[in-house]
Amino acid sequence: MKTLRVILGDQLTRGIASLRKAAAGDVVLMMEVVEEATCVPHHKQKIVFILSAMRHFAEMLRNEGLIVDYVRLDDPDNTGSFMREVVRAVRRHSPDRIEVTEPGEWRVLKSMRAWEREAGIPVIIHDDDRFFASRARFLEWAENRKSFRMEFSIARCGGKPAC
Repeated sequence: MKTLRVILGDQLTRGIASLRKAAAGDVVLMMEVVEEATCVPHHKQKIVFILSAMRHFAEMLRNEGLIVDYVRLDDPDNTGSFMREVVRAVRRHSPDRIEVTEPGEWRVLKSMRAWEREAGIPVIIHDDDRFFASRARFLEWAENRKSFRMEFSIARCGGKPAC
C-alpha cells in the first residue's frame, strides 16, 4: 500500500506519528504555501527560519532514503494552499491513502478533514503524541469545567496533577 505522508512546518521530527511507519515507496509531502505564511502576521525572519528548517529536514529524510516531494514557495505551479497541494500530490503519486499528524491549529485541522473528499482517497489523521494529552484526553478532562486553569485541577487532586 502506497502512502502519501504529509509533514507540516511545525512537525519536523523523525518521531512524528505520520512518519513512524514509513515504508519503501511511500512519499513524504512537504509544502511551503502562501496561505500559511499569511494567515496571521509573522515576522519575516520567523518565516525564513521555518522554511529553512523544513528544507533541511526534507534533505535529512532524503538522505535516509525516503522519497520526499517538496513544494517550494517559489515553484510556479504552487497553488498556495495545503488542500490544493495535497490534491496535486495525489495526482502525481497515486497513493492509496494519506497519513498526517493532527495539526496544532483548528483551522488547519478543519481543512485536513476535507482532504479525503477532495483527494478521493482515505485520510488517516494521527494524534499528535508530542504533547502531554491528546485532544480527546483534554476534551474528557475539560468536559464539565468552567475554567481550564491547571491550578484549580491540582488543588482538587490533593496537589497531584491530572487526577
